[in-house]
Amino acid sequence: MNLPEDGSPNLLGALALLVGSRMRASVSASVGAGGALAEALVVLKDQPGVTAEWLGQVLGLTQPGVAHLVRRLREQGWVERRPGTDARSRALHLTTEGATVAARTLHARQEALTALLAPLTSEQRGQLADIARTLLHDEVADDRSLAHLCRLCDRARCPRCPVHAGYRELTGD
Repeated sequence: MNLPEDGSPNLLGALALLVGSRMRASVSASVGAGGALAEALVVLKDQPGVTAEWLGQVLGLTQPGVAHLVRRLREQGWVERRPGTDARSRALHLTTEGATVAARTLHARQEALTALLAPLTSEQRGQLADIARTLLHDEVADDRSLAHLCRLCDRARCPRCPVHAGYRELTGD
């Protein structure tokens, strides 16, 4: 086994915690609450019509957890249920207000991440993007893991998504 002795795993771990903390704080502030509300809004923006069960799997929630989340989203007026693909299922869709909050969430996330990148030169940002593409490319096993990994991504800002490219190679799409 070839283990780096330069501390890069430690630095990557600390960086992941910093990025995660800043991103979580920004998206939580955008919806006025912590938890999975912001993530659910972004997922539903990109995947309208999914079921609560699918949403729960993407967000890593138990059945009671996703039921509580959907109830909170509906109470806020951000999500509505519509008839699903069969008589028993209910599809989740953002309301107009929910779409507005999802956009606000993505904007807050973008600002927080842009601020973190501010000390880097253009060349360093390019190197970081290349490294991230390499690390992300092979991390998806199925459509739910794709949605899980990209659950807070602004897909409009990532037209050549390495996660989606890896998924397409895996599935032959």
